[in-house]
Amino acid sequence: MQKAGITNIGVNNQAAGGNTVLSGGLGPPLMQRYKRDALQQEGVKYVMIFEGVNDIGNGGGGVASQIQNAYKTIVADCKKAGFKTIGATVTAFGGQGQSYSSPAREQQRQQLNTWILTSGTFDHTVDFAKMIDDPSKKDQLGRTYDGGDHLHPNVAGYQAMADGFPLDIFK
Repeated sequence: MQKAGITNIGVNNQAAGGNTVLSGGLGPPLMQRYKRDALQQEGVKYVMIFEGVNDIGNGGGGVASQIQNAYKTIVADCKKAGFKTIGATVTAFGGQGQSYSSPAREQQRQQLNTWILTSGTFDHTVDFAKMIDDPSKKDQLGRTYDGGDHLHPNVAGYQAMADGFPLDIFK
């Protein structure tokens, strides 16, 4: 952002390790904390949601639709507050030894990502999955970007996401 001359916007990352959108993880789920973490923060202009992998990884069929409904609620509240919304796709989590890896969960991820990109719910979208998923094995992170557990990106993966973020959103 600084290299692009965007120096009037700060980033407040309210992520929580092991977090979920719908139900308990290591802390309160997004649906219980988004008002505190976004709507009630001073100076907010944009709210980005990059969330859902743990819901999909621990959920069953239909979880993508449940996440979509939760996103609709959050986005509606953000728009009422006058904020621009950004939806980000869920990155891959397939691979040998990754407990989330299954065709059914991958189908839920693809369903959610397609909805994020095409529903028109968000003011803007960011396709992080396209940036770091393996183009030949869409259910897996690219080797260059895999942090080793087939779920979390490594430093190069996070850098690719930062470099690929469409800064024109802020202009």
